[in-house]
Amino acid sequence: MKFGILYIPDYYPERYASASHYYGEMMEQIQYEEELGFDGVFFAEHYVGGYAFPSPPVFAAAVAQRTKRIRLGTGVTLLPLNNPIRTAEEYAMLDVLSNGRLDLGIGRGVLKAEYELFDIDESESQGRFHESLEIILQAWTQDTVSYEGKYYKIRDVRALPKPVQQPFPPIWAACAVSPESFTWAGQKGFHPMTVPFAYPKHDQLQAKMDLYWSALKQAGHDPSTREVLGVYHLYVDETDEKAHAQAKGHYLRYLQFFGALEQKVSFQSADYKEYKGGLSKMLGPVTYDDLDKGDCIIFGSPERCIQRLTRAQADFGLSYPVFEVNFGGFPHKEAMKSLEMFAKYVMPALR
Repeated sequence: MKFGILYIPDYYPERYASASHYYGEMMEQIQYEEELGFDGVFFAEHYVGGYAFPSPPVFAAAVAQRTKRIRLGTGVTLLPLNNPIRTAEEYAMLDVLSNGRLDLGIGRGVLKAEYELFDIDESESQGRFHESLEIILQAWTQDTVSYEGKYYKIRDVRALPKPVQQPFPPIWAACAVSPESFTWAGQKGFHPMTVPFAYPKHDQLQAKMDLYWSALKQAGHDPSTREVLGVYHLYVDETDEKAHAQAKGHYLRYLQFFGALEQKVSFQSADYKEYKGGLSKMLGPVTYDDLDKGDCIIFGSPERCIQRLTRAQADFGLSYPVFEVNFGGFPHKEAMKSLEMFAKYVMPALR
């Protein structure tokens, strides 16, 4: 296995006091994560409600200057909400500044409020997503870009810089809910970014991963060269009881925060029919105990964390677990301690 960290942090003024403190804690954690041997760190693009990063490449470029090895990814870049040439050039620049450490995660997003903010019809999300990706790949691999689509029209544009990684950086496709996303990612040969924490019933995600592997093979791609990323929340302590006592309240606060963003306005179009109004609504009446029993949260002793991840490897083909560690205003000192314990006791058993 490889191991990474995903930052989609919720912001609480009384906890962080300032944006400088907020980002400073993350920077300190990331530098420690590199020291501990984590493979990558991913940043989410979001705009509403004090949720994560309005510009992942800006923060990632700062991280690139303070690190040497750890890879820098997005989880995810919201293609329908951005101009594709700008996206291509900004992330190529990040690849250059980091000496070829970019992993580009792509998706459509899960918050209707962000589509309203940019005055983009949610029913256009699929079309814009696919057109944008085509243009980005052209910008990275061709001298000039010309494109005539329904949503984007580009004529003889020379996009610079080109990424260091050739022909282009690894692409990770969000495979969260829609079965079509899993099939499409397999057809394209991209690495899947999954959210096992939303699947207390493992068979539901297993069925969708079967769609991915089937499409991947039918398209002639080699399954042995593809990695399966899965997002979880992480807290490691000496015992399961201590871990739950520390993490449960912050986790529930995080879910409440996320759910509140979706309650303001929810998706209605066919492009989001599988979301049932929002990602958090998929969990429905599922309790914390249900999530714990379903191994949806990686809270516990090192031994328990190893058991959970080993099960996910067997059930989903998980090869790259990526963890949220500062959810719900989590104490910085406790997050750092958890990272250290994970690296010392869990990583060696699963490498």
